[in-house]
Amino acid sequence: MMASILVGIAAGLISGMVKIGWEAILPPRTQARDETNPPQQLLQQMGVPRRITHAYVYYSKDQKVYYIALLMHFSFSLFFGVLFALTYQLWPIVGMWQGSLYGLIIWFAFHIVIMPVFKTVPSPAKQPFTEHFSEVLGHIVWAWTIYLVVIALMGH
Repeated sequence: MMASILVGIAAGLISGMVKIGWEAILPPRTQARDETNPPQQLLQQMGVPRRITHAYVYYSKDQKVYYIALLMHFSFSLFFGVLFALTYQLWPIVGMWQGSLYGLIIWFAFHIVIMPVFKTVPSPAKQPFTEHFSEVLGHIVWAWTIYLVVIALMGH
């Protein structure tokens, strides 16, 4: 079990980096809507002040790195990386379509159901096609990365 957790952590970290890279290529939201991104919005809805949710450090002199949003992003990836690694041991079906189904389920649960219900993001009908396109494909690539890391490190 400990090995699965460590593999899940590796999968979560690597897939988190892949998802950030994906969003650099195909940004899911307009700059105006990303001024407060969903992880920051969620924290603010829970009462965390903006000065914390938008806290940043400078990297390379003038590049703002919003570390609270990164912490949320990687916490999400770590949690679902570990969950996949643990679940895959018992029910390999979770890796169906090389993890793509896992990504689609998580995308649907969060971007179509949970975040709109809590008003963290607009309803699915009010989200632009480009957001859906980026998020659907991004979650597939993200989960595929989790799958690849898990099968590589677990020897499946």
